[in-house]
Amino acid sequence: MILKASQRGHAAKLAAHLLDQRDNDFVEVHAVSGFLSDDVPGAFREIETIAKCGTKCRQPFFAVSLSPPAETETTIEMFEQAAQRIAEVNGLTGQPYVLIFHEKEGRRHAHLVISRIDAETMTAKNLSHFKNRLKTLSCHLFLEHGWKLPSGLRDRTQKSPTNVTLAEWQAAKRRGKNAIDQKKLIQQCWASSDSKAGFETALKEHGYILAQGNRRSHVIVCHDGEVIAVPRATGQKTKAVRERLGEADNLPSVEDAMHQHTKNVRGQFECMAGEARQELSQKRRRLESERKALIARQKTERATLDNGQAARWKKESDVRASRFKAGLRGLWQRLNGQRRKLAEQNEREAYEALQRDRQQRQRLINAQIRERQQIDRQRAQLRQEAFGLISDMRCDRDRLIAKLSSPKPTTRRRSQTAENIPVPDFEL
Repeated sequence: MILKASQRGHAAKLAAHLLDQRDNDFVEVHAVSGFLSDDVPGAFREIETIAKCGTKCRQPFFAVSLSPPAETETTIEMFEQAAQRIAEVNGLTGQPYVLIFHEKEGRRHAHLVISRIDAETMTAKNLSHFKNRLKTLSCHLFLEHGWKLPSGLRDRTQKSPTNVTLAEWQAAKRRGKNAIDQKKLIQQCWASSDSKAGFETALKEHGYILAQGNRRSHVIVCHDGEVIAVPRATGQKTKAVRERLGEADNLPSVEDAMHQHTKNVRGQFECMAGEARQELSQKRRRLESERKALIARQKTERATLDNGQAARWKKESDVRASRFKAGLRGLWQRLNGQRRKLAEQNEREAYEALQRDRQQRQRLINAQIRERQQIDRQRAQLRQEAFGLISDMRCDRDRLIAKLSSPKPTTRRRSQTAENIPVPDFEL
């Protein structure tokens, strides 16, 4: 499974993120271990309070996401073993921790948060090279479970150039965009050009402007005001970017680029884009309604299973407890050794019942995930349909550009270029 980790603070924000029911179909708190509190916000407040009062550590949390391949069925034991090994390789064995399961978009993954604060020495555990340690452990987990090893783990040079960081993904999510598609588009512009002029032209065809940044030499200004560093977007070194694009002194500033975006004419395709967006939005709302109804039904099924298992566990526990007699008969059980045998039998049966309930719940979870994956495939198909509409509209745009590029009697029409005709956005 893919392991991504960071050291962080802000207990309240971290707890709110991990318990967010809006962005996840299911949220299940599996373990809150080593704390006085039995809930996640309270446990995180304990860590933060100890860190503030006893240490100077501002990032007392070690947060790790555990993401198995989407096509695999991962059991609770796999996550528990992975969490234990994560603590071991980073020297955090025995530290208080929280393990939470998330399910969304037909996938199940986990979040592990471990306290870095050593209560005995009142110091923060040093996590040197934890990314390299987790990468090695991730490779071992893929091989041990027989999963296909991602190319980025086999050879770092084969790492996907469109991988985005968590910060990039969250920023794109706040804008309602797909960060991966945006990064691909910019990289295609970079690959199709061999000069500064060619790169600028390729960017303008997609509504981007190359500009001079305040802190970085070359940046890309999107039509919605987002500023992206060219080296980060293209996956190139800063030196390589400067060698191709030269100095940024003659480029417009970020403010000028934003002002130029506001002056771009958008009327040609706004009407058509609005109609297409409305049609796709109706389909999306229908799928979203089906998805919410499915999740509601699945939550009811899980609650029914949990209540049934709890009632069965209580009934079986009462049966096991009834085997121990009271009074003189109970004393006789102790003397002849029968009570010890009964205790061993009860312990064995309780463990078997626990494993039975876990397997039964895991089967239900796997079946429900497969159901949700069907909805997610329809959503992906709808997204592809939207991309197809974009492609068709770009063809119409190109024909119009060719028409506008032909000689005209007036200068105003002759000056209309590709950058004046933006491409509408469809984000699902």
